[in-house]
Amino acid sequence: MKKKLVVLGIVGAVVLGGAVGVGAFAKEAEVPSKQAEEIAIQEVKGAHVEKIELERENGELVYEVELEDEYGDDLEVVVNAATGKVVRVEDDLDDVDRVTSQQAVSSVKISKEQAISIVTKDTPGKIVEIELDDDNHYEIEMIYDGKEVEMEISAIDGTILEKEIDDRDDDDRD
Repeated sequence: MKKKLVVLGIVGAVVLGGAVGVGAFAKEAEVPSKQAEEIAIQEVKGAHVEKIELERENGELVYEVELEDEYGDDLEVVVNAATGKVVRVEDDLDDVDRVTSQQAVSSVKISKEQAISIVTKDTPGKIVEIELDDDNHYEIEMIYDGKEVEMEISAIDGTILEKEIDDRDDDDRD
């Protein structure tokens, strides 16, 4: 009987501690969750909120707002919980992340299509993923001659910064 009470006491303390931790986490956010939802809806007009989570990402508190647009596509808008600014919008169309921070957008000179043209000129292959990261680099994954090729190119001048070629594992095959 004593063991059961001790176990129940420990479980209760863990649950209570977790609840207090979540509450403290939410108190750090200067932007209320409802406002973050509104910001996300303004960013993706015609969408509705399916879920919102408050998380710490790269040391910053952000809301991850999951939306569904008018076409049924799932999107995620990441909103800085301190400033209310949109950090990025992610969609699952072609596995492309669109970075919407003003700094990144203003520096980008090479479009996604131009980036694809540059890498396929260097290594002809099938593009499986392309992402514009916060450092103004396109990260591109492709399949060429049965191998997995990962490239990073500058979104400012189109320079190929990195190229890595790996054999594909059986798990990687379609």
